[in-house]
Amino acid sequence: MVPLPEHLELLLTDEPVLDVYAYGPWRVPDGLFEEITDRIDGLLADPRCADLTTDDHKLLTLPASLVAADLYQIIGFLPGVSAIRAGSQCQLTDRLLRRHLSDPAVLTTSNTWWNTSTNLWRPPLDWLIEVPDRELAIRLARDCLAVLEGIEPIEGRRRALLRLFDDPPDCDVNLSKSGLRTRWAAHADDDILAEVPELAGPVGYLEWVWSGFRAATDHLAGVVRHSRLVGTHLSRLLLQCGLDRVPVELSVVLGEDLYKEVSARFRRERSGFRASAWQEEIRLWLAEALVEGAADACRAWLDMATRMVACAQGLPGEPQRSGARDHTPIDEFQRDLHRLYAPRRRVVNPLVGRLATGRGDRPAATPESTASSDVATGIVGQPELTALLQEVTEEDGAVRVLLAGPEGTGRRLAVTELAEALRLPREPLWLTHTLFAGRPLYEAAARLHADVRDSAGERLLVIDGLDDFAGETGNGPELLGELHRLLTVHPDLHLAALCGEDGIERIREADPALSHRFRVARTHPFTAEEYAELFDREVRRRGVRTYKRARDAAGELLAATPPTQTLRNARLAAHLADRAVAAARNRTEPGAELIVKRADVPRAFGAAVTEDDPLAELAALTGLETVKREIGLLVAMTRADRLRREQGLPGTAPTRHMVFTGDPGTGKTMVARLLARIYKRLGVLSSGHLVEASRAHLVGEYVGQTAPRTRRLVERALGGVLFIDEAYTLTQPSFKSDYGLEAIAELVKLMEDHRDDLVVIVAGYQREMADFLTANPGLDSRFARQLHFAGYTDDELCAVFERLAADEGLVLAPDVGDALRATLRRTERGPSFGNGRFMRNLLDGAVARQAQRVTGLDRPTRTDLLTLRAEDLPARPARAAERVGHYL
Repeated sequence: MVPLPEHLELLLTDEPVLDVYAYGPWRVPDGLFEEITDRIDGLLADPRCADLTTDDHKLLTLPASLVAADLYQIIGFLPGVSAIRAGSQCQLTDRLLRRHLSDPAVLTTSNTWWNTSTNLWRPPLDWLIEVPDRELAIRLARDCLAVLEGIEPIEGRRRALLRLFDDPPDCDVNLSKSGLRTRWAAHADDDILAEVPELAGPVGYLEWVWSGFRAATDHLAGVVRHSRLVGTHLSRLLLQCGLDRVPVELSVVLGEDLYKEVSARFRRERSGFRASAWQEEIRLWLAEALVEGAADACRAWLDMATRMVACAQGLPGEPQRSGARDHTPIDEFQRDLHRLYAPRRRVVNPLVGRLATGRGDRPAATPESTASSDVATGIVGQPELTALLQEVTEEDGAVRVLLAGPEGTGRRLAVTELAEALRLPREPLWLTHTLFAGRPLYEAAARLHADVRDSAGERLLVIDGLDDFAGETGNGPELLGELHRLLTVHPDLHLAALCGEDGIERIREADPALSHRFRVARTHPFTAEEYAELFDREVRRRGVRTYKRARDAAGELLAATPPTQTLRNARLAAHLADRAVAAARNRTEPGAELIVKRADVPRAFGAAVTEDDPLAELAALTGLETVKREIGLLVAMTRADRLRREQGLPGTAPTRHMVFTGDPGTGKTMVARLLARIYKRLGVLSSGHLVEASRAHLVGEYVGQTAPRTRRLVERALGGVLFIDEAYTLTQPSFKSDYGLEAIAELVKLMEDHRDDLVVIVAGYQREMADFLTANPGLDSRFARQLHFAGYTDDELCAVFERLAADEGLVLAPDVGDALRATLRRTERGPSFGNGRFMRNLLDGAVARQAQRVTGLDRPTRTDLLTLRAEDLPARPARAAERVGHYL
């Protein structure tokens, strides 16, 4: 499998990401959206906007500012009409206008979230057309664009529109909205149209989309064998989005011959077309292209296909969206990208080194036996790999190698070098088990036979994750048996297989004879000296030199740094090189040579390094006294155990997995995050990060998918805390499949396997969690401690409200406390009562009402702006809808 392009690796992290597909993933700078929100509020507080309101807007708090209404439209338009925007920060409207929305969406934290918008805003005006003074309205529309500065993926389009506002057409500003838009679009020059092709009109934009769709399809056809023709793709895309005919406007952009071909295929396939089959075909096609290194082309294809659907559904007018959201398999592609490229972490069993052999009874290679090897290689360390490369390139016959080890330790580089040394006529073919998962056995076996036949004697066949086949409860073991037979049938097949640290054992369990068909080499974590070499290479790759003291310090730091999720092994060295080079650049005078010195290498390094005190943060939380006492006991037990071990006394090995019970909004997730950092400080956990999960993260969609999905989630959480909210849904009978029980069984095993560097916390309502613990015989014993998060008292809720207000820089008038208690007395306290979330929503409502009050004052003072009064409190807080869809 070709590595993921470096600029896409951000998608595998927990960083705040805005991923506009047409631009690429972008790490949102801390505080930027808050700064833009403040700019928006400043614009809305401008006296020019005071009386410009409407009562007709369905999504803004009424009376709604016309400027806010135009901003709502502009924010949806700037990423591109029906363009895919994804990542944990993709809900731009909900983040930037949250204070003004009547029903803001729940904000996502997942980097696989995505949405699109067929927003109809076009320059110069939308809602602002209602302003009597058109020149003022146009100036305010330009100001709307100005306050959105700084969001890099949409910055080019924003600047292009500003140029249009700064050089407007010479026309009557009192024309109708459509008249103004027509004149302004016609006035846009080629540079503006290149950034904002929607201004070319429906057919012009359709032509722009089609050219991109065709280019992406042609590129992927050159990567994946047996790809469909572009006309076939287009006709099936139109069938998928529910059209009853091929729009005649497509004849303008396709040309007569291709339009007739697409129309004929559309009519021929319409009656028997199955949307689900098309979805699966496209998903597998993109997955094959993904592992062949065409990730950017896959994303471009999805982006253009999604825009094509909107264009086709809107013709003859502007693009629009109707029907289901799954016209293109964006969800599946994003999951496949994470499934294929997210790091996997496994623990080495000492028996592997003592008992396993490379071939027959021959001992595995040792560093001494390979010291004199003259094989040309870029691999750092890993003597078994270099010895194996030397041997197989000097021998005749087919190469069959199995490379086992952690992520980022040189296995894929070894395969690349092996392919170059073999000098076969064709490029290697990379396969993963994901390409076979979910298919019927006959279909998956046929695919494997075809790939082996096509590769035999022609190219190196690479199976990345052979042990993942063994772990599948569906077709995995059967496919391993087929592979074993194919190795005999095709003696000229060159095969390289990759697996994790304990993958050889998993393969042997599924097919004991298969592993003996391979020459085996294992990789190991790097030493400090090897890390120093990796660091030096990464720095030199950036065109910078290093001093020896800096290299040595980097090697020691990397060897002492625990891996965290995607930061591990060679990736860890690359990340440190970025930081060191940036530090060297900051202190180096312009024009001088960049050299990384010892001072440029940080003293501490890692995603979980923090300077604050999680115990102090826990103590500062409102209420939760029982929870604090229990965690205090856990901390004391851990410290006492460490003291005993330091004195040479036997220690204890307590089970640290826990159950959190309680109603929503009682602080369970917050305490889990603090507990991860507390255990990191105490040396119990290596990284101290938190991975949040739900049923959807554990349970698969078909047989054999659940166990691997659960394993990958646990591997992400190793070194930290895995927090599973609403864990009882894994056992509830309302779900049709029983895959939840399969997830529990796998989780129980993994909890025991990784008890030394993993804490699992399951959370939910008290009664439901009691039922959950009886679903599997091993569950109750694995969770030795249960913490109940009681609902807050009125006094505690008032304290929460006061703290939240203080965090916003607000102070409470003396009469607010009594008003809060009156509101709480009127509020029903059922199981769905949100506790802290209720107070958060109450504060949001109060802030909105306070804003309305102070903007009505002639000259509001600083005290007016900072003070919440009893009259600002709403009768009840607005309830945020639990939205399942991803659209804005």
